[in-house]
Amino acid sequence: MNILLINIPSRRGKGGMNLPLGFLYVGGIIERSGHSVEILDPYRYDPNLISFDKADYSEIEKKINDYCPKIIGFGGIASSYGRTKKISEYLYQKYPDIIQIAGGPLASVFELILTKTRINLVFHGETEITLPEFLEKFEKNENWRTISGISYFEGNTVLRNPMAPQIENLDLIPYPAYHLVNVEEYLTHVSGTFEAFREDSGENFDANAILQKIGKGGKLFPVMTARGCTHKCSFCYRHMKGYRQHSVPYVINHIKHLMSHYAIRGFDISDELFNFKKEWIMEFCNALEQEKLDIYYRISGARVDRIDREILQRLKETGCFYISYGEESGSDIILKEYRKGVSAQQNKDIPLLTKEVGLINPMEILIGSPGETQKTIKETIQLLIDNSAVNPSINYLIPFPETPIWQYAMDNRLIPDIEKFLDEVAERGGAPIVNLTHVPDRVWLSWYSQITNELKLNRYRHKGMMVHYFILYPFIKIFNLMNPYIPRKFIASLKGR
Repeated sequence: MNILLINIPSRRGKGGMNLPLGFLYVGGIIERSGHSVEILDPYRYDPNLISFDKADYSEIEKKINDYCPKIIGFGGIASSYGRTKKISEYLYQKYPDIIQIAGGPLASVFELILTKTRINLVFHGETEITLPEFLEKFEKNENWRTISGISYFEGNTVLRNPMAPQIENLDLIPYPAYHLVNVEEYLTHVSGTFEAFREDSGENFDANAILQKIGKGGKLFPVMTARGCTHKCSFCYRHMKGYRQHSVPYVINHIKHLMSHYAIRGFDISDELFNFKKEWIMEFCNALEQEKLDIYYRISGARVDRIDREILQRLKETGCFYISYGEESGSDIILKEYRKGVSAQQNKDIPLLTKEVGLINPMEILIGSPGETQKTIKETIQLLIDNSAVNPSINYLIPFPETPIWQYAMDNRLIPDIEKFLDEVAERGGAPIVNLTHVPDRVWLSWYSQITNELKLNRYRHKGMMVHYFILYPFIKIFNLMNPYIPRKFIASLKGR
C-alpha cells in the first residue's frame, strides 16, 4: 500500500519547521512492514501558511493524485487540531475512500479528532507494535478495532483500547528513515543559538574555540538518545510512560552514521531528559574521545538535580557548548505546583555552575501557575538576576489536553470553547491566553513586562552602564508599580504591537 503522512502545522514561520523525527520513525515502521510511504510537510513550500490557511491544498492534492495513497496519516501537536480538522474534511470530500489516521502528540485531542473530523482512528503512544498490526489487518480487510493503543468512533461513542506495551530495549529500534525527507532543508545553523544566547554564558565560555570547531558548516542535526522522563510536570504532555535510554554504543554508531551520510558534525540532543545517569554520560563522553569524534553539540533537555561539575566539565571537553534545564520558576511554591521535583536553590546554583564551567545556559521561565502571585514573580525575577540572565525564554503557562494543568482548567471552567482555545494557542503560542491564577487579569498580564524591565535594569548595572541605570531606574520602578493598572492596549502600542 501507499501511505502518505502529512505534518500538520501549528504555528507560522520557519520556527515551526523542524525535522519531523516522529514521522521519520513512523516512516521506517511502515517501510519495514512492506509498504511505501511519503511525507508531505506544508512548511517546506508555505512556511508562513499563507496558502494553507486559505484552504489552498493544491500541493497536497497533487501529491495524492500522483501517489494514490490508501491511507493518510496526520501528525502534529494539540494546537495543530484546527488545521487538521479543516484539511481532514476537505480531503474527505475529495477522496472519501482514503482512510484517515492520526497519532503522536496530536493524539492528546483524540476525542475532538474522532467526533469533529473525518479521521477514522487515532494511535496513542509508541507505534512500533500497533502500526504494523493495523496495516496487516487493514490490508487484509480484517477487523482492526481490537488493536491495543488506538481510539476510534463507533456508533455515538469514542472508544479507547488499552495501551500497547512499550519496547523496553530502545536499541531494537532502527534509525529514523531520514531518506524520506530532504534533511538539509530542516537543519538549523548554530549561529542562531550563539546570537540569541551568547550573553547567557560565563566568562569561561570560549566562543572562538567553538566557532573554529564549527567551521563553515555550522548545522545542528537533531538526535535522540532516550525516550521519556523521570517526572511529569503539570504542564507536560507525554504519550509514553517511564524513561528508557539507548546504549552508548547505539548512540555513538548513530552519530557516526549521520556524520558519514550527511557530512555533519553538529548535533542537537533533543531528549526530554539527557542526564538521567551520570555513569551513562561519562561512558558517552569517553566513547566520543575514544572514537575521535570531533563534534559539537547542545543538550536541549536536562535536569538541575542530576548534574555536577564533573559531568559539565566532561561534556564541555567533548564538544558540548549549550545545555538547557527548563528552570521554570524561582519560587519553591511554584516549582512544587509544577511537580518539577527540584528546588529554587538548585535552579540558582546549577545554572551558575554551568556558566562557570563555560557553557551557554539559557534560562527558561514559565509564569502563571494557579499559585502564582506577585511575591512568587519577584522570586523568579531574583533568580534571573542572580544568574545574570540576558535573554531568558519567558512564556505564560498554557494548559494542553491530557496534562494535569488541563484538568485544573477544565474543573474550573476556564476554557469554555476548547476548539477556539486551541486555535488561539496555535496563533499566539506562549502569550497570555488563559488566567489560571487567583490574581486579577491586569496583574497577571503585567508580569511579563515586570520581569523584562527588571532584567533590563540589571543588564545596565551588570555592564557598568550606570548612567543608563540611574536614568531608567525611577521610570522602570514606577512603571512596574503602575503596570497592573495600565490598559494592555496602551502598553502594546508603546511596543509597536
